[in-house]
Amino acid sequence: MAKSNTLSFTVPDELKLKLDVITKIGYYDSMSEFLRDAIRTLLSQNKDLRISIAYQLFKDKKIGLGKASEIIGENIKETKELFEKREI
Repeated sequence: MAKSNTLSFTVPDELKLKLDVITKIGYYDSMSEFLRDAIRTLLSQNKDLRISIAYQLFKDKKIGLGKASEIIGENIKETKELFEKREI
């Protein structure tokens, strides 16, 4: 099982009102489950964001090219090309 970390963040009152009912309506068992799903969904639908995240992690030497390719959802050759374009 992957290691978990606790995060704390601030939200506007209107968003907090909506988040407070997440477990009451029964779609999710917990706020954490909902937020994990929301983040996964955002990342899956935003390739530019995944590329930016992977590039920064690779540049910071926190991941290798294989993991970067996995994050982006491309093969290693395509990932190299995407990263080379960012360095120009």
